[in-house]
Amino acid sequence: MNMHNCSFVHSANLSVRETSDNYRAELFRKGHYRVIVCRHGLQWVLQKQRRKISVLGAAWRNIGYCTTKEALIRLQQAYNAPQHPFMDALPARFACEVRQ
Repeated sequence: MNMHNCSFVHSANLSVRETSDNYRAELFRKGHYRVIVCRHGLQWVLQKQRRKISVLGAAWRNIGYCTTKEALIRLQQAYNAPQHPFMDALPARFACEVRQ
């Protein structure tokens, strides 16, 4: 995945709901944490998986929103979230295009 110019399109199998387990703009996950692009394409979102899993799969809750890689790393460290190797591929500042 090209982290510098990400582009997401709607698919029948993927959800537009940020808290859905099959959200269309998930960048990566590790353990009970994942990083997504917000549905408006403005920033990265660090999420933690909720403990209770429904019939629709795991639900995710937003921990924080970041527009810089430095802020995202600080947020992950504050929550002891494991850092995914793909973090290195993120640009210093958020830049993304989301197609509706």
